[in-house]
Amino acid sequence: MNNNTNIYNIFSSIADNYDRLNTILTLNIDSYWRKKAIRLCNLNKSHKILDVCCGTGKMIEHACKTVGKNTEVIGLDFNEQMLSVGNVKLNQSIKDYKFKLIKGDILKLPFEDSSFDRVTVAFGLRNAKNKLKALCEIYRVLKWDGRLVCLELSNSSLPVFKNLYAVYFNYLLPIIGYLGTGDKTVYYYLRDSVNSFMSKVELQSTFQQVGFIDTGYLSLTGGIAAIHYGNKKLL
Repeated sequence: MNNNTNIYNIFSSIADNYDRLNTILTLNIDSYWRKKAIRLCNLNKSHKILDVCCGTGKMIEHACKTVGKNTEVIGLDFNEQMLSVGNVKLNQSIKDYKFKLIKGDILKLPFEDSSFDRVTVAFGLRNAKNKLKALCEIYRVLKWDGRLVCLELSNSSLPVFKNLYAVYFNYLLPIIGYLGTGDKTVYYYLRDSVNSFMSKVELQSTFQQVGFIDTGYLSLTGGIAAIHYGNKKLL
């Protein structure tokens, strides 16, 4: 089984419980993180917006409520089960807003160059097989002076808190995830993917390598998550 198939199967297995478990495992802090990320997008009603690796559509819900009922927000994900759950939930929570969920690959986005004013990605870049290529694709579909906002889990560097959180994240979280899903593989994957992911400084450097300017990041909740951002330079 290759890595892409394995990740696809992991998300298929937790699609129905994904949002509920995120709320439990983060004490609903993930909702605050998403709202903060949307605010950093500086959205307006004229923007064309894409949420990559949209999963069940939580970022889309926040984006739609920000831009209003007349602006369409597009979500893309490679997993059909996550999209199916997302469509059901969004048609309940924001049925009067404009949104569209499509299947697609972050490494080969099905859009023309310079198509979007804003691109968001929450907890999805870490799962891309080739992070640099994924960022290059996002850069390609952004309009000049467009903005990428990326919310991702990270590792805290705060004394004491770092050690306490490491015990929770590395040992307790997989157990709680197993009790919630019956599949211990899922949250061991989450643990390992976060521990092997780029540091905040390394991810900012990768943004710059792709071509993004005015890059930076905002650490959240003691550094266990961060919002990274960058703009596509003007011609």
